[in-house]
Amino acid sequence: MLIFIDTEFSDFISTELISIGLVSQDDKKFYAELPIERRDCSDFVKEEVLPLLGKIKGAQCTLDELNVRLRTWLEQFNNGDEPVVICYDYGGDWTLFFHALNNDVPAWIKGVNIYSYINDLKEELFWMESKLARHHALHDAMANRFAFVIQRAERDNWGNK
Repeated sequence: MLIFIDTEFSDFISTELISIGLVSQDDKKFYAELPIERRDCSDFVKEEVLPLLGKIKGAQCTLDELNVRLRTWLEQFNNGDEPVVICYDYGGDWTLFFHALNNDVPAWIKGVNIYSYINDLKEELFWMESKLARHHALHDAMANRFAFVIQRAERDNWGNK
């Protein structure tokens, strides 16, 4: 099972998780937001990310609650037959995912960087058709899922690199 992830975070220096979005290849979605001090955020985050928060009921939680919610959501994909592959396009997303799980990712989950398998034109098409806001963790994860070129990835044996 492929699960696409995106995160939003405070800045590139003292990176604090703000929000996390995941979407499975069969369109199951997870989204959560953590409290953040505005003063800890870069200007870009203040302008582009923070205005998108607080619009999904029940998304706000503590880091401990996020750990429990995320583990519970992920467990539905643990069928013992195939690994769950967390597909990220930026290494920091994997690091923040790891952090969200209290640095204890289950053995049946692995992460793979799919940046080179995202089709830029398909991604732009997603944004044009969906009319969703960029820099929202769930929307960005959905865009990655839409724009991922699985045929090219499989040809390159991407999951085993």
